[in-house]
Amino acid sequence: MIYVNQKQLEQVEYLIEQSAKGFHVLFDNDVIREVFREFDEFPQPNPAKEGNEQIEKHIENLILQPTLVSKRAYLENLSPDVYVRVVRTYFSIVENNIFESLKFSQ
Repeated sequence: MIYVNQKQLEQVEYLIEQSAKGFHVLFDNDVIREVFREFDEFPQPNPAKEGNEQIEKHIENLILQPTLVSKRAYLENLSPDVYVRVVRTYFSIVENNIFESLKFSQ
């Protein structure tokens, strides 16, 4: 469970809403394409290298960064394998948010 203040929550909601609309302000479009191309072509990374709890911690740390610039800087400092898993996790969150909003709109 991630605990955030109201301002952080609003920022996260904004980022997810923008991503759901196709505006990915945290990630370069070329990087997104590459991450998901690798996802289709190669097996999943070994979870033993960086467990789900660690990826969740990176997502939490990303959320807690106060500005968009600091969020991007945080991402740039991740190892390539961790970065890929964080991107995939982020988009999984976006996808789940879209599915949930569709359920409530029906």
